[in-house]
Amino acid sequence: MKQVQYRHEVLDSIPEALEANILYVTKEGDVAGHLCACGCGREVITPLSPTDWSLTVDRRGVSLDPSIGNWAFACRSHYFIWDGVVVWAGDMSHEAIALGRQRDKAFKALHYQRQGSLEDEMLLVPALKPESLWQRFRAWWRSKSL
Repeated sequence: MKQVQYRHEVLDSIPEALEANILYVTKEGDVAGHLCACGCGREVITPLSPTDWSLTVDRRGVSLDPSIGNWAFACRSHYFIWDGVVVWAGDMSHEAIALGRQRDKAFKALHYQRQGSLEDEMLLVPALKPESLWQRFRAWWRSKSL
């Protein structure tokens, strides 16, 4: 796959027309948007929250985690954006996609269930998502690039 790099722009809202190689982030930090890394021109919108995607910006660039799987697009592209660079991931079977969606739905339910019970006890501690294999690989990869 081709090498693609993204820079980020922080705006009040995601623009109507997106430009290639720019990851747009709202000032509120609740959503990011970009054009698909494969070049197909489709818009990719990712909600940013403890149970969806997280965004990190540092001196190396912008990172979006977990991976972006465009399973509803004809291109079916699957990639990470780490330190501004697209790291291509493999295709996934329909079964693996369904399992991932089921796991994400269960995690969301658990997160908000925990959050509600903690708020009832006045302990506002955010629930943490367990580190995935990809997150551990990313941490290792980033440590090698220093």
